[in-house]
Amino acid sequence: MKGKLIVFEGIDGSGKTTISQRLATDLEQHIPVVWLREPGDSRWGREIRRLAQQKKAVPARKQLRLFMRDRHENVFQRILPALRSGRSVILDRYFYSTACYQGARGLDMEEILKENRLFAPEADLMILVDVNVETALERIRAGRDSTAPLFETRHFLEQVRANYLKLTGSHIQVVDGTGDRETVYKAVYDLVMRTIPV
Repeated sequence: MKGKLIVFEGIDGSGKTTISQRLATDLEQHIPVVWLREPGDSRWGREIRRLAQQKKAVPARKQLRLFMRDRHENVFQRILPALRSGRSVILDRYFYSTACYQGARGLDMEEILKENRLFAPEADLMILVDVNVETALERIRAGRDSTAPLFETRHFLEQVRANYLKLTGSHIQVVDGTGDRETVYKAVYDLVMRTIPV
């Protein structure tokens, strides 16, 4: 692998998408980089986003299978080719997200992580943009025309956040996402600069 894989994680409303996109734009001035997201644009990713808008819960294992199929395509068609060609990948959500969200629905987090690691490369740096649930919900209400009923409730997000904070590893760094946008972005940018030589 020549490129670096930098993953952004956090509960809905944490600000990770905005931060990750800005970082990709800034890094493009120095190194080859590509910004990707999960769910991706595969037919499974589109189905995941469609189902997330419904009020009726999809069985957790069915949802997990959709995530796995979408990720398999993303890894082998986009992530690995980019890394091998020397491009760094900025990824908005990855298998850590699947483990934390599906874990909050009652599935085994460690089993999900183990299954994903059979084919998906570990992140060189995983940045958890951590915010409290109240802040996240305020941002969701202020910034979106619609919500995902299955994922954006207070109780569920509390469980997801708790799962994120259980994750361990030297590649995992937590950034306080409750500050103003520039302060949070500077903390993220400085952290990445210590990881990727530019």
